[in-house]
Amino acid sequence: MKAAVFAGPGNIQIKDIAQPQIGPQDVLLKVKAVGICGSDLHTYRSGLYAFPSQIMGHEFCAEVVEIGPAVTGIGLGQRATGFSASFCGECYWCRHRQFRLCPHLFETYTGYGRAGAMAEYVKIDNAVVGENLFVIPPTLSDEEGATAEPLGTALYAVARTKPSGDDVAIVIGAGMIGNLIIQVLKTIPVKQIIASEVSASRSEWARSAGADVVINPRETDDLLAAVQSVTGIGLHHFGKGGMADIVYDTAGARETFNDSLGFVRSGGTVALVGLPERPSEVNVSRIILKDIRVMGVLGSMIPRGLEYLERHAVHTSHLVTHRFSLRDADRAFKTLIEEPQAMRVMLFPD
Repeated sequence: MKAAVFAGPGNIQIKDIAQPQIGPQDVLLKVKAVGICGSDLHTYRSGLYAFPSQIMGHEFCAEVVEIGPAVTGIGLGQRATGFSASFCGECYWCRHRQFRLCPHLFETYTGYGRAGAMAEYVKIDNAVVGENLFVIPPTLSDEEGATAEPLGTALYAVARTKPSGDDVAIVIGAGMIGNLIIQVLKTIPVKQIIASEVSASRSEWARSAGADVVINPRETDDLLAAVQSVTGIGLHHFGKGGMADIVYDTAGARETFNDSLGFVRSGGTVALVGLPERPSEVNVSRIILKDIRVMGVLGSMIPRGLEYLERHAVHTSHLVTHRFSLRDADRAFKTLIEEPQAMRVMLFPD
């Protein structure tokens, strides 16, 4: 089969490799569409999270073409998404049933330790329908099905922060995940949503997603003052900041973590969703003096993502801005980096 293979930073090569062979508990899927995730982009740019010879891709829609005899609940020809993953079963987190935190998770995860979906076929090891293999409803397009995983991440981020109808939320970065968080917040709905975004096109998408106010950091000399003009001024010990109840940092830039600490009110919550490529210098005093709850977000509620898509609570098809053949994978990655209009870039096997 053809596969897009990561050969090193800035270099993806199309190679002919052996088609995966399945065992009795596995499922083989023919890939219909696969999206380029932010973590894939980090790998492409900097070599993070994967190694040379890796096949990336964990946001996909694929058709079931082979089913191991021990797998039940799914049939040939159905479409699905999911992941391979295994856990050591012995570490602190496994013993406490916090499996997503097992330090061995990514050694066997689809697109990281295991071959991903940027290929003509992808295998799901130890497939269990409803746990790591999820049937895509027939009413959804292939592209929508391939967005269930990032939507699941947005849903998980919102679930972790537990917003209420009285909350003011700020979303830093209105890319794919930021846009989806805005849409999910609208379903609650929270009192007000503010987006901080430098891209003009993504700013417009943020407004259409439901952001009440969009602030472009490049168009103001004092970003904190611009936020305060909307949220009000939050006085705190030895300073003043914004009055947002929750801030979601989906940008993962070096400066945005500190921006988050300035925007949030004392006693508020900062959720770190975007993965940074470089360490940030953080004003820890703000965290202490404002008694801020800072949380990392690692996880995806894929079944809930499919549910939201099926009942049209969230929309993703318009966020797919660029489409490439699998053979043009390297150009697709470069487009996501260089094209200001790019939101979600998808690959389609020939």
